[in-house]
Amino acid sequence: MKKKTPKPTINKSRKQIRKELRKEKKARKHEYYTNRNRGGRYVLNPNRIDEVQENIPTSKKGKQKKIKKVVTSDELHFKSLNKEKREQEKLQEEMRRQRNEQLLSANAEEDRNIKRLEKQLHLNKRKSKSTPKSFIEDGLDYLLEVCDSKNLEAAVAAEQQFSAVNDDFAEDLELMTGKTKKEKKENPVLDDSEESDNNMNEDLSSNEDMDDDDSIEEDDVDVNPMSDEESATTKDDDVDVNAMSDEESATTEDDDVDVNAMSDDESVTTGDHDQDHTDDDEPNQEQEKEGDETWEDIYGRTRGKDGSVLPANENKYVPPAIRAKMEAASSDDKARSEKLKRLQRQLKGLLNRLAESNMHSISSQIEELYMNNSRNDMNDTLTTLLMDSLVTPVLTPERLLLEHILLVAVLHANVGTEVGAHFLQVAVKKYDWLFRQKNSVENKVLDNIVCVIAQLYNYKIVQAQLIYEILHKLSDRFTEVDIECILLVLKSIGFALRKDDPLALKKLILSLQEKANNAESGLRDNARVKFMLDVLLAIKNNNMTKIPNYDTTYSDHLKKLQKTFVHKGSYVTTLNIALEDLLKADEYGKWWVVGSAWTGKTTEAEAKKESAVKTGSFTQKLLDLARAQRMNTDTRRNVFCIVMSAEDYLDAFEQILHLGLKNQQEREIIHVILHCCLQEKVFNPYYALLSQKFCEHDRKFQMTIKFSIWDKLKALQECSLNQLSNLAKLLTHLFLERGLPISTLKIVQFSELDKLSLRFIRQILIGILLCKDEDVCKGVFTNVARSDKLKLFKESLKLFISHFLVSNLRSGAIPDDQKSLLDERAKLVNNILSASDKKIIFK
Repeated sequence: MKKKTPKPTINKSRKQIRKELRKEKKARKHEYYTNRNRGGRYVLNPNRIDEVQENIPTSKKGKQKKIKKVVTSDELHFKSLNKEKREQEKLQEEMRRQRNEQLLSANAEEDRNIKRLEKQLHLNKRKSKSTPKSFIEDGLDYLLEVCDSKNLEAAVAAEQQFSAVNDDFAEDLELMTGKTKKEKKENPVLDDSEESDNNMNEDLSSNEDMDDDDSIEEDDVDVNPMSDEESATTKDDDVDVNAMSDEESATTEDDDVDVNAMSDDESVTTGDHDQDHTDDDEPNQEQEKEGDETWEDIYGRTRGKDGSVLPANENKYVPPAIRAKMEAASSDDKARSEKLKRLQRQLKGLLNRLAESNMHSISSQIEELYMNNSRNDMNDTLTTLLMDSLVTPVLTPERLLLEHILLVAVLHANVGTEVGAHFLQVAVKKYDWLFRQKNSVENKVLDNIVCVIAQLYNYKIVQAQLIYEILHKLSDRFTEVDIECILLVLKSIGFALRKDDPLALKKLILSLQEKANNAESGLRDNARVKFMLDVLLAIKNNNMTKIPNYDTTYSDHLKKLQKTFVHKGSYVTTLNIALEDLLKADEYGKWWVVGSAWTGKTTEAEAKKESAVKTGSFTQKLLDLARAQRMNTDTRRNVFCIVMSAEDYLDAFEQILHLGLKNQQEREIIHVILHCCLQEKVFNPYYALLSQKFCEHDRKFQMTIKFSIWDKLKALQECSLNQLSNLAKLLTHLFLERGLPISTLKIVQFSELDKLSLRFIRQILIGILLCKDEDVCKGVFTNVARSDKLKLFKESLKLFISHFLVSNLRSGAIPDDQKSLLDERAKLVNNILSASDKKIIFK
């Protein structure tokens, strides 16, 4: 056997070996990066597959080993996605299972809480099936109304009622369009002549003046006053009182003034009856004259001074009910007197301990007393105690005076201006009474009260005008006592007066110097007069060193402390009240007190004379008509006669303004106009134009009309259909002319409408929607649509228009032109009211 010859070995140089290694390294790198870009799995280069296969070893039998299948990157990616999806589904299933378990456990916990609360509220022992009391107290009873069969029956009945109301849609349309006028004989109160009704121009709504032929003059008014039986059976005469709000009706008692409205004939018929009463009252007058000279014996008989038994008619029988009221009144008076005595003791104890150190605590305690007691009682008691301690025959120490007036200033700021105003009024009245008395120089009562008023100015409770008026009043009399009072005022607040009003102080100084020069020789050489002139010269030259013992250190210190005693947000309100207003407050009224009446600076005789002059210009026919309409007060009678006798609404407006009515008297104007408008058989545009004129003149008339309309809406059941229609047309005119906003109807509960109120609202909306000018119709609802606070009112209007107006347009009794106009305007109004609800989306 031949031996194999070994292959010759080729010795390679180191350089060739390194070169081959570099080539292999480059090839491996190239294969690596090529496979990575294909998907991550290492794949051999196709050019080297044969080379790799040749190097694969074979088995002994000559069979080739199996080669593992190469998996591509797409298959791996697909498998990974399927695996993630299965895991996600498994996770979601597990989450649903856990969520169901949590819900079941939460329901079980809620059931346990409900049972526990039922046990605590004792609801588990309730046998009746009525609404639980706790639901009613919490306002949740409406939730159970849906489940009640009776409520469902009531809802069905209401739906039937509304369907019956829908049958009156044609009639409401005719009433508002005015094409057919049906004369109704319900409550005939104002029976004006047919000529004035027929001649009244319906185009007055265009703000044109009424012609002389169309006006309501005195001679043209055909009056058929109501008889006594008619006034007893109808309620129309009482409607004028309902037009007032609750607060206004409390201030004007119309029913008690009927005696003033009686004619001479009625007073003659009641003369015999009055005579009988006067005959019976004569013994009572004699008994009052006797006074304490009568006495009662052991048998209850009244005897005179000489012991004779007086007639039995002296002792009138008092019924038990009246006797009980008298005893209750006496017991109330006794309890009130005891309460006032206790209050006086409390305040006196606080004032006795008053000092700078405890000023804050004492003022707080007095404020608490103001909260727990009547302010009138507190003002009277506090003022009486302060006057007793400050106004004495001996000159009050300055420290005591300053601390007490500081307390008044703190209460004036924290409690209210009525505290300082009441104290000021009492002080000025006391000064006026003391000024008229003959006081000696040794008696310092007048000096003290003048110092009190001066310190009120020092603490800014009152302005300088009142101080100058008092100083002028003292200088006019110019006695020794007056000179001393002037000195006290100038020494305490002279420089403050110079700072506030130097011109007025200059006039005062000149007048005092003139008075001193023209005075008698004895008074001219008086030391007080000379000292007063020196003080005046020092104040005029602003030289404080010339005034002996002048020191305002403590006063300035207390004024700085005053800021710490006043609550945050409060301040001392300075009152600018003249001396005459304070002295005649009982006659004129207290205009500086909120809510108090003010009659003006006219005496009672002048007021009666003015009233007689105004009333004398009207005919007896108009006065009888005013009395038939219960225009019992002078204000209502004058306004009624002017309204019924004016040439046109502009003439009536001017005449009413010339009456010079003030405050609550001005409210009577609106009440009279509304009363007359409602009592007309056929709606008269004259009253609508006059009301519109007053609304444009001043906003207070607009508010009065709004309140009166609200009172009418609350009492719609008392109005007849004719009055309902007149009121609807009046409001339609005011809404269209912008005299009133349509939001006046916001107090109407649209969810609780009855038949009358439903027809009333529908008539108003028909009048507005059928307006000739579309822009005017849109303007009525524009302001309402912009308000966010009237969202419920807007939704109610839209629902009402769609349900009670648009749904009735299918009726064949409505003309086609009106049907189309109503449909068009209803859609327009719906778009306006819904405009604010739409949200703007920015893309």
